[in-house]
Amino acid sequence: MDEKERLLNVLKAVPVDRPPVICPGGMMSACVTEISDQVGGGHHSETKAMVSAARAINERIGFENYGVPYCLTSEVEALGARVNIGNNLIEPRVTRYNDLPLETIMENYAPVDVTTGRMGVVLAAIAELRNNRVPVIGNVSGHISTATSVVDPLEMFKMLRRDPERATRFLTFISDYLIRYALEMVRAGADVISISDPTATGDILGPRNFQKFAVPYYQKIIAALHQEGIPVILHICGNASKIVDALNEVKANAVSFDSIVNMKMAREGIKTGLMGNVSTQLLHTGESSKIVSITRYALHSEVDIVAPACGLSMATSISNLKAMTDYVKEGSYH
Repeated sequence: MDEKERLLNVLKAVPVDRPPVICPGGMMSACVTEISDQVGGGHHSETKAMVSAARAINERIGFENYGVPYCLTSEVEALGARVNIGNNLIEPRVTRYNDLPLETIMENYAPVDVTTGRMGVVLAAIAELRNNRVPVIGNVSGHISTATSVVDPLEMFKMLRRDPERATRFLTFISDYLIRYALEMVRAGADVISISDPTATGDILGPRNFQKFAVPYYQKIIAALHQEGIPVILHICGNASKIVDALNEVKANAVSFDSIVNMKMAREGIKTGLMGNVSTQLLHTGESSKIVSITRYALHSEVDIVAPACGLSMATSISNLKAMTDYVKEGSYH
């Protein structure tokens, strides 16, 4: 099987020769410093550099996909948050929230064009990466993380309790915006969409608010993508053990978990594909033998897709990442 066939079959629950090993991009970016140095920077804002980095990640590290962008800030920048683009050592980050009232944000940014700015760069990169052999993954931020990066997260979380109707209006606005962006990724050539929502943890929201403010929005974006025949991966950070039943309701093709989650227990509860969850701390600082050991454990836990558990440190070495990808590809764990 080639890389695209293997990943797409797994996401369709079709048997494959072995699990794919991927790093989807977005929050889970493998554009570590060694890669960004190779492409000379510009991988967050220039199409050519973004494409070069995606190809280098596939060829040099061995992850079996192309995935862009390498952060979760392009969507929020277009909604008025101020972003520091970072460099070869530091990832992009929000430096100032949009301090306008929510209603003004929704009115002013409703017509924002998702094909321009850095989002346009991402779409152009997807179009250039489109091919018949390697799956192209488009990455979007989940609605909770997007909302809490556009406006002050503390104010947003207070609003969930004190003014849930107003919060719902804003989350609906954000969700519709993300759907438009994801569908443009599909039109550009994305084979898979990955949604990372690091702020929507069961720890932060709690099971009740996760059910109310997360599940319906995931269902909506995933349904829109399934209508186009596009599979979806959903990544949730933190301890998700109390929200497994809710995650089954969203109908993602695969759910990705953080390293705190026991994958054998997750395998028992998750009715969909299971992705993960090799410790990013171990990938950063561990010895190759330990990386192989924890990768073997993930495989023995019957994950469908092997991947880092969360966002990688940019200081992670290519050699450490290759310890994981090479082991999966060797197939000696059977």
